[in-house]
Amino acid sequence: MNQLQVFLPPPSNWQDFQDLIVEVARVRFLESSVQEYGRLGQAQKGIDVYAQDHLDKHIGLQCKETKKESLTTTIIDAEIIKAQQFSPALDLLIIATTARIDTKLQDHVINLNSHKAHPFRLQIWFWDDINRDINRFQSVMTSSYESFREHFGQAELKNHLAAVRLAFDRPAFTEDFLLERNYQNFESALVSIKAFLKVGVLHDNWSKTVLVQTIPSSMIGDQAYSKFITDIEKMVESIYQSFKRDQKKITSNPRQLDERAGDYNISRRKLIDKLNKRFAANAIDHIITQY
Repeated sequence: MNQLQVFLPPPSNWQDFQDLIVEVARVRFLESSVQEYGRLGQAQKGIDVYAQDHLDKHIGLQCKETKKESLTTTIIDAEIIKAQQFSPALDLLIIATTARIDTKLQDHVINLNSHKAHPFRLQIWFWDDINRDINRFQSVMTSSYESFREHFGQAELKNHLAAVRLAFDRPAFTEDFLLERNYQNFESALVSIKAFLKVGVLHDNWSKTVLVQTIPSSMIGDQAYSKFITDIEKMVESIYQSFKRDQKKITSNPRQLDERAGDYNISRRKLIDKLNKRFAANAIDHIITQY
């Protein structure tokens, strides 16, 4: 399952945007080759950042922060003309923009490439594309968006914890184990909750519809909270492994799980108590158990 994406705001000025594109280029291309080309006031031949890939292809990147001026097909054509003056000759020109995906601009680029209207290939990196790279590459997130991630993490910690509460407030964790009459459902609940703790999504076992959805805890950036979730994962895993061992003993003792009900009540109660303490500290309603 793909990790959920955090939609980040574009940089508020062209300098920060260009710095971000340099960081993205370093992970996409040959890191040692990436360099900002020229400085403000110099003739840059349509290139802000120069790079090479692992096949020694020459790549030019032009950064377009669109807060003051929208990106248009006319601007794209003008940048192509300027980039043809660059030496060594480019194999690829990338126009990176803070603008969202635009089909008109996409169609224009596709048409130019299909007709080989210029001596190099052309790409547009829209903000949607750049945002995916920021999410994908930890080094870019850390270097360019660390303060935002910290703020985002604090704002989302309570939301994540509320989702955890919803995920665990279900019969598999709240009802007396002696009332459990479908052990396959109990196992399915354990498997789904383990998946939820990893990726932040809980599906209904029957309809497969999403019951609870949140960001993965790893995106929050709070080490203490990550440890808390890891501890919860270990407790769930311990219950799951105990259940698998007891299942194997049913053939020799059909009442194995009934006889172990008290132990399952104790282990699940310890789990819920740990969760409830965290809920209380964040003003979230606790989970009520029936055993």
